[in-house]
Amino acid sequence: MKKFLLAGATLLMMFGCANAEVIGIVDFDKIVDNYTKVKVVSNEISDKYAEIQRYTLDKEREYKKLSTPLERKNFEEATARELSKKQEAYLKLKEKKEAEIDLAIKNAIKQVAINSKVTTVVEKSVVFFGGVDLTDKVVKQLNNPASK
Repeated sequence: MKKFLLAGATLLMMFGCANAEVIGIVDFDKIVDNYTKVKVVSNEISDKYAEIQRYTLDKEREYKKLSTPLERKNFEEATARELSKKQEAYLKLKEKKEAEIDLAIKNAIKQVAINSKVTTVVEKSVVFFGGVDLTDKVVKQLNNPASK
């Protein structure tokens, strides 16, 4: 009977070890800070925002040159419509680029996890102890031109 229990316990331990969860952790902020495409996208978004600011300043200068209330009213309406279009385009660009970055990061995390034989990945801030840190591998994967 002892041999049967010992064999059962051994099988259970072997089975448990073979299916053990390996937890990976990533520091999302560090990934974002070190992903080169984030800097490029951030500059692109900032440029688009600066373009809106320049447009607004130019229109303010033009407005000051108008003399009649009717000219000013028509100018305000036209400028408001155009500014609204520019702001909408800016927000769409920003959302699109942020979604692209987010997807690229998630895909890189998934690929690194698979390559590292990690079954679960969580953000570093929710782990008190343990886990395999995949952050540097994810950054390397994202910045590797061959991986794209």
